[in-house]
Amino acid sequence: MSSKKEGNQYDKIFKENLESVTLALIEKVLQIQVASYEKMPQELQRTVERRPDQLLKITDKQGYTFLLQLEFQLVDEAAMVYRMLEYRGMLSRKYELPVKQYVIFLSDQQPKMPTHIEEPDLSYAFRLVQFSTIDYKLFLSSEKGDEVVFAILGKFGDTHPEEAVALIVERINQTSTSKSELQRHLQQLRILANLRKLTPFIEIMIDSITPYIKKDDDFLFREGKLEGKLEGKLEGKREAILKLLKDGVLTTPQLASYFDVTEEFVEELRKTLTK
Repeated sequence: MSSKKEGNQYDKIFKENLESVTLALIEKVLQIQVASYEKMPQELQRTVERRPDQLLKITDKQGYTFLLQLEFQLVDEAAMVYRMLEYRGMLSRKYELPVKQYVIFLSDQQPKMPTHIEEPDLSYAFRLVQFSTIDYKLFLSSEKGDEVVFAILGKFGDTHPEEAVALIVERINQTSTSKSELQRHLQQLRILANLRKLTPFIEIMIDSITPYIKKDDDFLFREGKLEGKLEGKLEGKREAILKLLKDGVLTTPQLASYFDVTEEFVEELRKTLTK
């Protein structure tokens, strides 16, 4: 798969989930306390045309009004600082408002792109935020599946990657309000997992629940919420639990909770591994 095609996949996910993830980033990561906001036209054209990924007019709780520009960047682009400077000039000229600019870097590699220019008669800088340094629990705790999927790009800290993936999949399961929404979020999760090299963990967890979302009667939805985590097909649960027991990361209570079985059931399966 070409890097351009991969980039388009990630762009598509951000566009699909843009409003939810933008507000979460503004308040939880950038620590901007929004009192009100207004979406602004994104087309900027003089001799060249530029279109910011996200552009908002924000008034914070202190009454300060400014433009906020967010760019979601996958490639460590050395010339990014000049592109951001172009945006800054166009935005300032068009709207005559203070401008705050952030580049949200999605890859887990350490970015080397310059963030400032210091030249005679020119001093400029933008702010760079590396997504992999953000605590994944900020997104895991969300009530919106559109936000939860981005937990996969965050920092797991002391949590083992396999356990973090299991928690993310479980949370997506809990926050999805329809089968089609759940399937969309799981597909997004698969794509984003490539950025963190977590595809094997993702596949194990998703494979453990996909048998329950292929047919309409496998998931029961009541008042827009998913009823039960995994219904029926006990044999499918057995196989998934055995896989995770062999990896030895998740505890018996975690497995019992995730697969909606008793701890005794999990312990009986654990015993079969030692025979």
